[in-house]
Amino acid sequence: MESGNQRKIVSSQFGELSLSDDLIFEFKNGILGFEHLSQFVLISDEDTEPFKWLLSVENPEIVFPLLNPWQIDINYDIGNEFNQEKDSVMVIVTLSDEDGSMTANMKAPIILNVVDQQGKQIILPTDKYSTNLVITKKSNQ
Repeated sequence: MESGNQRKIVSSQFGELSLSDDLIFEFKNGILGFEHLSQFVLISDEDTEPFKWLLSVENPEIVFPLLNPWQIDINYDIGNEFNQEKDSVMVIVTLSDEDGSMTANMKAPIILNVVDQQGKQIILPTDKYSTNLVITKKSNQ
């Protein structure tokens, strides 16, 4: 991708964004359930830290909240699936499930190669991790 190309997208969550192509991650196989989407941009918003946001360039209304998995489980282990020098590992979070809990998909992390702007979601071949690990439960008020 050429770094000189700019494109504008509009998201209800983030407003109008101007993106250069070198900020866009290419997901050859998409994300589970969204295989038809292949281009995403990672957004950091200091108002919502430690969350980051994976926003679809093709459909800007599709946005995934992400967290660093080691913030959830310091012993998280994805094996040899990533290179610490060039990959960033994140997990998709559900901010409020049907029980009002916040959950993380620890079984299928997102790997972002920040050198070649490639992204992928892998499924870990272990039963050690859940697709919906409860991070916080909504308290009854």
